Amino acid sequence: MAESQSTSKLWRFRQLISGPQAQAAFDLLRERGRVERWGHAARIHLDREHDERVVVLEGHVILGGEMMLARGDAFAPPPPEIDADFNALAHQETTIVILEQEALRESVESLVSERVVQVGSIFQRRELSVPLAPLLRTSASTRLAQTILELAERYGEPGPDAQRVAPPLSSAQLASLAGLDRARARQALTLVERAGLILRDRRALHVLDLEGLRRFALG
Repeated sequence: MAESQSTSKLWRFRQLISGPQAQAAFDLLRERGRVERWGHAARIHLDREHDERVVVLEGHVILGGEMMLARGDAFAPPPPEIDADFNALAHQETTIVILEQEALRESVESLVSERVVQVGSIFQRRELSVPLAPLLRTSASTRLAQTILELAERYGEPGPDAQRVAPPLSSAQLASLAGLDRARARQALTLVERAGLILRDRRALHVLDLEGLRRFALG
């Protein structure tokens, strides 16, 4: 699904948090937010004047008549002045929890503080990690850009022409760190590379414009 197909802000926690940690996160969200249940095909009533987030706990939510969200997905409804016709429909019996952005971030971060991936050969294995909270971004490309930015700042070394040289990672490893499936990660990498911000080869991940990458990650 193209990132431009919905004007709402999307997060897919099911790709960032899984297993027992996911259930613990959902239980904590229930405690901190407002739980609502909607029947099949019901139009979900949302307060679009406040900066709130909606997380799908059970069932499915259809945004704009075309994008379907499942358990563990979250969205922020756009203000009326941006999309007056925006709507969210329950598909099947659906349970959601609504809470403020900061409460959502704190709840998720308290359970999983970092994403970790192992790199290197079997004899030179090392772990690379990035903090989870900054990955709660609005699109695949900004999430991936934030992941690369964290890698460059944590593990990178100075390169020529003010570059930052980070350890080499495969598309699959970057996808794992960013909490994206491989197809979305490849699309996001293409966008970041076409923007002239990074260059990848077998030996390193070159950040050509660190400040430009930072701006890109902020959306």
